[in-house]
Amino acid sequence: MRDVTSCAGLHRCIVVGVDGSPNSLAALQRAACLGRERSAGLAIVYVIPADSSPAAETSGYELLGMSVGSIAPHGLGVPADRVVARGDPARKLVELSAAAELLVIGGRIHCEHGNLLGGDVVPYCLAHANCPVAICADQRAQARYVAAQGE
Repeated sequence: MRDVTSCAGLHRCIVVGVDGSPNSLAALQRAACLGRERSAGLAIVYVIPADSSPAAETSGYELLGMSVGSIAPHGLGVPADRVVARGDPARKLVELSAAAELLVIGGRIHCEHGNLLGGDVVPYCLAHANCPVAICADQRAQARYVAAQGE
């Protein structure tokens, strides 16, 4: 595992944002499948606040490890760098995907801002990324959310 600030170390690269949510795990799974299809490596990114402690960075790497292990216990099947970056998640994902062929992110199940795509990250990435953006959702998580709202 090495820290990277872009995809410069990989011939072909897909950046995927992961925060441990079901939709980000769906994004990671999709990115891994696309990486295998395209013979591309992954930059798996978790973003923490700029003023976070070193312990938060360590926890971020642990979260990335658990996320990878949960969707691919026997390995992703593609080269992958785990990146814990500091700053605003949307801006950092756009920055890190500058040299990528694709940015893959999870959408939220719902959003308190009224944005159907969820939060600020998805719209910012769609508007500012230099590469195509794929938005993923874990449909099972959405079904559980809808069912819980009906109770």
